[in-house]
Amino acid sequence: MNLNKYLIGLVATVATSSAFASPLLNEGFNDINTLASSGWVMTNNSTGTVNGSADIAGGLTNWFQGTDKFNAAAGPATSYISANYLNATYGGAVSNWLITPEVALSNGEKLNFSLRLLGEGGSDNVEVYYSAHGASTNVGSGDFVLLHPAFTSNSGSAWTNYSLTLSGLSSATTGRYAFRYVVDNTAFNGDTIGIDQVKISAVPEPTSALMLLLGLGVVAFSRKKQLRLLALAGLSASTLVAQAAEPQTGANGLMSFPNSRVVVAPELSVNAAPAGAGMVAYKDAASGQLVGPSAEQAAELAAAAVPATSAKASGRLALGGRIAPLTTKQGGVGRKLDDSSASFAVIHKDADGKLVESCVPGEEVAHHLAHGPSLPAVKGEQQ
Repeated sequence: MNLNKYLIGLVATVATSSAFASPLLNEGFNDINTLASSGWVMTNNSTGTVNGSADIAGGLTNWFQGTDKFNAAAGPATSYISANYLNATYGGAVSNWLITPEVALSNGEKLNFSLRLLGEGGSDNVEVYYSAHGASTNVGSGDFVLLHPAFTSNSGSAWTNYSLTLSGLSSATTGRYAFRYVVDNTAFNGDTIGIDQVKISAVPEPTSALMLLLGLGVVAFSRKKQLRLLALAGLSASTLVAQAAEPQTGANGLMSFPNSRVVVAPELSVNAAPAGAGMVAYKDAASGQLVGPSAEQAAELAAAAVPATSAKASGRLALGGRIAPLTTKQGGVGRKLDDSSASFAVIHKDADGKLVESCVPGEEVAHHLAHGPSLPAVKGEQQ
């Protein structure tokens, strides 16, 4: 068995997969009744005419579930979202908006979708917009900017796949995309449109691709089994990183993640963190969210710092590990750290049955492993 061939094949598969584009949104419109709860917004600004006065909003229809008029681009036959010329009253103008949930926005991001314009003698048009104004859905205030001119058909068309690239942002932010169905006069134009398979993909960090390419080179040229296995482990880790939702970095350097909230902690001096303490987290009593340490908590960290001389006298490294020489058959020399250098999370159930987490510093690891949790702030049964 040629291990190199299998590993190279694995890398090639990863390199051409979704690891290079983490999906921020993936909607197939199997049931449009669930869209509102997912953050989608439908705004019908269509008008009609009564006695020559264009002041009647809307028509007989809005956005609706796909019908048997034509089949979906993918999936069940009616799993698409549709609109038609009846969005406005007879002789009126259609302006019907389908707005995505709020997502992270960054230059290079991809909006992919399938579109069908039935036309059949009357012009059907769909414009695509984006807004960099967070959760705003105000389509009449200038928040939404045209991303692509109208896709137009007056003779009917099959499903067509499109991929639009976002650009022009001054920095990463959040916002929405929107599809606008446009017909100027329903007495002469408009028929039916369908939208399917909407997917928004973030741009991966260059480091993810570089890690994969580096792993490919190691796998391809290494001759030692141990080195190949090490490269495989590195590739597996890089794949997990690449498949996670990519963070966006704002002008102030603060990173944001699609499903997480990052807060800025007070700056600590180099010697503020206690030696061997590992990771320390704080939970806000009111909101229950993990936050950075307050000024008082930061001072406690500084006061708890173990002097370097004390660490040496106790026979421990500055990072909390016991000095244990380690050599390998290939002549490598290192130090083996004990459990006191590790940090881990413990989940508890309080008296109300709610799960409570606490980050345990390294020096308490051995105690927890041997005796179970002893944090006074956490009560209840260990899970």
